[in-house]
Amino acid sequence: LLREEVSRLQEEVHLLRQMKEMLMKDLEESQGGKSSEVLSATELRVQLAQKEQELARAKEALQAMKADRKRLKGEKTDLVSQMQQLYATLESREEQLRDFIRNYEQHRKESEDAVKALAKEKDLLEREKWELRRQAKEATDHATALRSQLDLKDNRMKELEAELAMAKQSLATLTKDVPKRHSLAMPGETVLNGNQEWVVQADLPLTAAIRQSQQTLYHSHPPHPADRQAVRVSPCHSRQPSVISDASAAEGDRSSTPSDINSPRHRTHSLCNGDSPGPVQKNLHNPIVQSLEDLEDQKRKKKKEKMGFGSISRVFARGKQRKSLDPGLFDDSDSQCSPTRQSLSLSEGEEQMDRLQQVELVRTTPMSHWKAGTVQAWLEVVMAMPMYVKACAENVKSGKVLLSLSDEDLELGLGVCSSLHRRKLRLAIEDYRDAEAGRSLSKAADLDHHWVAKAWLNDIGLSQYSQAFQNHLVDGRMLNSLMKRDLEKHLNVSKKFHQVSILLGIELLYQVNFSREALQERRARCETQNIDPVVWTNQRVLKWVRDIDLKEYADNLTNSGVHGAVLVLEPTFNAEAMATALGIPSGKHILRRHLAEEMSAIFHPANSTGIREAERFGTPPGRASSITRAGKEENSSGIKYKAGRLPLGKIGRGFSSKDPDFHDDYGSLQNEDCGDDDSQGRPEQCRLEGYNGLEVTNV
Repeated sequence: LLREEVSRLQEEVHLLRQMKEMLMKDLEESQGGKSSEVLSATELRVQLAQKEQELARAKEALQAMKADRKRLKGEKTDLVSQMQQLYATLESREEQLRDFIRNYEQHRKESEDAVKALAKEKDLLEREKWELRRQAKEATDHATALRSQLDLKDNRMKELEAELAMAKQSLATLTKDVPKRHSLAMPGETVLNGNQEWVVQADLPLTAAIRQSQQTLYHSHPPHPADRQAVRVSPCHSRQPSVISDASAAEGDRSSTPSDINSPRHRTHSLCNGDSPGPVQKNLHNPIVQSLEDLEDQKRKKKKEKMGFGSISRVFARGKQRKSLDPGLFDDSDSQCSPTRQSLSLSEGEEQMDRLQQVELVRTTPMSHWKAGTVQAWLEVVMAMPMYVKACAENVKSGKVLLSLSDEDLELGLGVCSSLHRRKLRLAIEDYRDAEAGRSLSKAADLDHHWVAKAWLNDIGLSQYSQAFQNHLVDGRMLNSLMKRDLEKHLNVSKKFHQVSILLGIELLYQVNFSREALQERRARCETQNIDPVVWTNQRVLKWVRDIDLKEYADNLTNSGVHGAVLVLEPTFNAEAMATALGIPSGKHILRRHLAEEMSAIFHPANSTGIREAERFGTPPGRASSITRAGKEENSSGIKYKAGRLPLGKIGRGFSSKDPDFHDDYGSLQNEDCGDDDSQGRPEQCRLEGYNGLEVTNV
């Protein structure tokens, strides 16, 4: 039991020791926790102060937020009221827009109807214009025929005047014998000769030649009273007594040829130098002889005065001499009617006819055979350069001299300061030189500067340059020699695409061999059909654009320079370039695609068609896609201008820009390899172009 008690006590002691250790640990832990609690209370006070500050700031922020909320509520109310006002305004604007759209649609329909009516009217006017041109051409041909008939009638009337003068001369010689007159006298008209009164038979016929001429003139053209009036003999002539026999008329015909009769000198000689007139004739014709002597003196003075003016004065002097011989001098002194009252009287019209006769010599005679008057008439009428006629009269006396003139002679001798005028003269002279060598004149010679400036420029859509071409007298030969530099420097064509358009138009003329008839024939055949587009004019292209439902853009091509030769002969002018020229916006892909399809259907097959047309008309098709204008070739005789090949460049690149006004970017024509005029030592207005030894190959 003791042992059990001891073991129990030992266990209790052990337990008490463990409890003691645990209490000691708890005491230590409690002492350490108390110090930590003291420290945490200090931190808590600091944190509490911070929290109170944050709480104060939060309260302030909350108050500020409440104030902002109130302000935002007020602003929201204002915005709501403004939105309501805006909604009301928007509704009114929408109503106005609907009304505007409705009115616009109505006006657009009216405008379309008006445009259709204008298009129909324009087509009608175009047809009337071509009809008027055809009628004008027919009238011109008719006028030419009438002019030739008038020339024949004038010549015949001159012969009749000469015969009448001879008849009067014979009458004057027959009046010598007074007894013979008394023996032939019958009751009729009385003529006083001093104090003696005598009567002559008034109804005897004239000579056979005069009678036949009168019948021919009176009865050849009865439907034209004006013509009969123009060739009718003065009534005072028919009242004169005539006792001339047919033998005397035959003698007069043998004594002089018609050409001699027509000359004023023969008329004066036949009247003033008759066969020993008697006293009666001297008394009757003394005023006539005196007048003729005064007339001869005046003529001699005029000839002396005109000797200093050169050969041109002698050329036109014949008309003036004819005009100065008044047929009234051949009548009796008591005659009251004068041929100046007749329409047959010679006036300035005869001088014009003389000039036209000289022009006719130009067409039928080689230049080397021309006289001075022919040269001057050619320069004034054919070349349309009357400003150089005076200098030509002083320095050029024949066609041979004209053929031998150099460019320096043209400038210094004739005063041709304009380089284009010198070139025009040089090309014409060389053309006539080639014609004398066996070839005919070029077809380009038929294209005068009026046609180029008015018709051709209008056809290619560049009529705004008409005045410049008119001032520089650009004709067909000049067209074939024009270069980009000439267009820009002399003719004020600064836009590159317009230069390309002009050069391609010249290219088309070359393909038809500068034949207006061939060109008009081809254009007439394609007027109502979409064929042969290379010869289309600018107006025909506009019509085609309207026909493919793009009429609202068609007017943008007016005066743009877009014509058939540009569309066919230049491959870089594609559908995109055409769309830009028409002003179609880049965003309208459907319209651009439609235009491309229409162009590919018409203009792509046109190259082969153009070759076939060229073969048909016998014209060279070899210049189809680029421009030939001037390259220089040196040889032993000097500089010769040969037909070179210069590429046009990609003119379609100019249309890729957004500028619709065809700026200078259009085209990239290279500068021709030719000398610059500015390198000459002469001033601008009188520079030499250096065309010595020019060889005209294109013409």
